[in-house]
Amino acid sequence: MKNKIIATFLAAAMTASLLIGGSMSAFAEGSYTRADSEGVVVGVLADPENMGPWSGMSQGRIAVLFSTYEYMITREDGVAYGVLAKSWEQTDGTTYDVEIYDYIHDTAGNPLTASDIVFSFESAIATKNYSKLEVIESVTAVDDYHVQFKFNKELEIGEFENVMLECAIVTQAAYEASEDQMATTPVGTTAYKVESYVPGSSLVLVDTGDYWQTDESLVHGTSLHNVPKITFSVITESSQHTVALQTHAVDISNGVPDTDIDKFGEGGEYSEGNEVGMVMDNLTIDLLYNMSDDSIFKDDQNLRLAIAYAIDREGINLGTYNGNGSAVKDFANATYPDYNAEWDEEDYFDYNLETAKEYLAASNYDGQTLQIQYIAASSMDLIAQMVQAYLSQLGINVELTGYDQMMGQSMQFDSTSYDILLKQNGSTDYIVNQWKLCWDRRDYEELTGGTANFVQDDTLDELMQACLSVDTYGEESVEAFHDYLAEQCYGYGLVEGTINIVHSSYITDVALDIRNQILPGACEYAE
Repeated sequence: MKNKIIATFLAAAMTASLLIGGSMSAFAEGSYTRADSEGVVVGVLADPENMGPWSGMSQGRIAVLFSTYEYMITREDGVAYGVLAKSWEQTDGTTYDVEIYDYIHDTAGNPLTASDIVFSFESAIATKNYSKLEVIESVTAVDDYHVQFKFNKELEIGEFENVMLECAIVTQAAYEASEDQMATTPVGTTAYKVESYVPGSSLVLVDTGDYWQTDESLVHGTSLHNVPKITFSVITESSQHTVALQTHAVDISNGVPDTDIDKFGEGGEYSEGNEVGMVMDNLTIDLLYNMSDDSIFKDDQNLRLAIAYAIDREGINLGTYNGNGSAVKDFANATYPDYNAEWDEEDYFDYNLETAKEYLAASNYDGQTLQIQYIAASSMDLIAQMVQAYLSQLGINVELTGYDQMMGQSMQFDSTSYDILLKQNGSTDYIVNQWKLCWDRRDYEELTGGTANFVQDDTLDELMQACLSVDTYGEESVEAFHDYLAEQCYGYGLVEGTINIVHSSYITDVALDIRNQILPGACEYAE
């Protein structure tokens, strides 16, 4: 039966190439090369639209963000490095003092001082587009190069760094000189300035040759400028990314359809001059049970365990990602620095239909149809269908409901709308902050009376808070939460997918930011 379920979905499954060890690419001698003066052309799936420093996030905006603006810090491999911030220090439970470099200027030549930091943060907070900034009580310029941040609570693990990474920084002079609040002509402190922007078509950035940070030892990935010109080419149809790479109209893209990836790999029809790289996505597909008072799952741990053991997570990986993803062993995945590799050897609801049947027999399930809810997308549709098939094999009837993004985000807090929720979660720093997205009762109590899926469990909450507190965060608190959540099975992780990058082989190393977006300035190029 397992093989039949997988085979049913393989025709629609994603295909990918082999992970290239160490680096995402390798130079192919004699391959296609673009002239240095033309720089690099990056295919993106959506238009940046409003590029103002504090506009709302969108797919197109995220793709160009770090090429356009700098932040107080950056993060690489879980480690925070200063960008505009020279140093920072916590002076009491809710106060941090930050020193910025005294020689920063933007691409228009305006010097940047502490007052510009205050202006940027206060402007970003006023938009209400950035929930991570809600912990800020005040931002004060102490002098020209020192800023004091006061917070309305003691910050949790990684939270200060997240705040510093949330607000794009500009000079007040450049912002007020802009006729459209920098929506089409952003002026940041990066090495690149906007040469042209054609809405719906392209954004062109050129290296000014006058980047403010001249000490190369202090320039990190998001600020590198290894190519003189960057063109972001807007190609909204994924199939056209295949054509653009085939004809070398673009040099790099993460928008190629999964069904076309093999065409660019070794032996593929478009392999000449192109390469394929793969990285594991930091996003995890998780399964959450509705734990509200009226739910069938509220007091039936046996039913929760029956479903967990009935779903073959490796089968979902094979059917959805052609086996290139991973069946996860936690309510997150192994890309995080605080993930415990020993979990890989645990029985984390490893597929066992006989065990599932035993738990089902001990449960209160009486044949009713269960509603599975999710935000519709091609891969999530496929995962939902496979979950439905596995549960049918167990004898559980399932109906699927896929919503668009806005409706799905609203309906997840309606306890009458679903029995099982499939959700994609991820964080840019620590595994505990992915857990927080579902299990921190403080964030959801007004909406659900408990966690994101209505769990009311004081022990779970205590363990969650221990993970988030800077005083108690560590291997012991992380392990305790992982173990307890698996034991109670209020929800669990299914799979993580991959991000496939196709690029011209004159790009010798591909760089990605914390959101796994391409950093063209930090990529390395053949001479």
